[in-house]
Amino acid sequence: MVSTYSEAGVDIDASEKATKALIAQIKGVNRKGDGEAIKLENGFAGLVKLGDGALAICTDGVGSKLLLAEELGSIHTVGIDCVAMNVNDLICVGAEPLSFVDYVALDKPDEELMAKIGMGLAEGCRQSNCTLSGGETAILPELVHGFDIAGTSVGYVKQDEIIDGTKIAEGDVLIGLESSGPHSNGYTLIRKLFDGNKEIGKQLIEPTRIYVKEVMDLIKQIDVHGIAHITGGGLDNISRINDNFQYVIDHPLPVPSVFDWLQEKGNVETKEMYRTFNMGMGMILVVDKNDAEKSVSILGDDAQIIGSVKNGIDDLFGLDQAVTQFKFILFKIFLLLGPQTLTVAK
Repeated sequence: MVSTYSEAGVDIDASEKATKALIAQIKGVNRKGDGEAIKLENGFAGLVKLGDGALAICTDGVGSKLLLAEELGSIHTVGIDCVAMNVNDLICVGAEPLSFVDYVALDKPDEELMAKIGMGLAEGCRQSNCTLSGGETAILPELVHGFDIAGTSVGYVKQDEIIDGTKIAEGDVLIGLESSGPHSNGYTLIRKLFDGNKEIGKQLIEPTRIYVKEVMDLIKQIDVHGIAHITGGGLDNISRINDNFQYVIDHPLPVPSVFDWLQEKGNVETKEMYRTFNMGMGMILVVDKNDAEKSVSILGDDAQIIGSVKNGIDDLFGLDQAVTQFKFILFKIFLLLGPQTLTVAK
């Protein structure tokens, strides 16, 4: 029985090494003036200067969730996933999404398929108040078997309002926002475990939640110290805010039942679950403790204070306390992953 992401065919550690190999070759490619890179020690989107502001840019896809969506007749939702994976990264640096472009690769022209993909892309852009500016369709019969979809999104933030994690301090509070399910990560493992259960299938293909509106509302009212989009690699993603601290989560959001099913079905260790999936927390924000209650009120009913920031780092990634088979989990994450932990396989 497959019980880890690596056994399912995706080695997170190997993916990180491969990403670093790419980064080593492209470092230093930079222009001066407008378009010059703004260096972030940690981050979810690239930033370049534009006057006294900055353009934030990111690109992402949906991954092998596409295969499950096709199997379950839900192609019309994958466009939402594609937009979500991009705009949710943009807001982590404080940027408001402005524009989105898509890339669709197919083995053959398919009018019905493209119409369904377009439905989702349009809905995702509506939810994120983002202009769908254009895209590219490629017919690649020798390279693609079926179809793939990816996108790129651009946002804007004033340079003095960039959220880069440098304001994080001991005693800051962590706020979690509920996910809608696994979002668009971990599907190589999920597909190995899926047994055709229709109710479980509905939960697995639920579109990735888009957090733009509530997070942008918060940024306009509160000095947010850090934001992490919990994607591939699970809660390791918190380290991408600022890896000089411990992030202790002692009041996590309830774990949706679909994750219980996944863990039981695959006999997956708890540590592996938290390293692969969002476990019900799709976005985590860091604010000053004095702003915590107001922040929760602004973010809405599915926001909750989940923990706090502590000084120091450790050389472990682990769980401090065992988990009951039900929902209440107490764990501490010691963050190791460095600033170049970019996109890991979904």
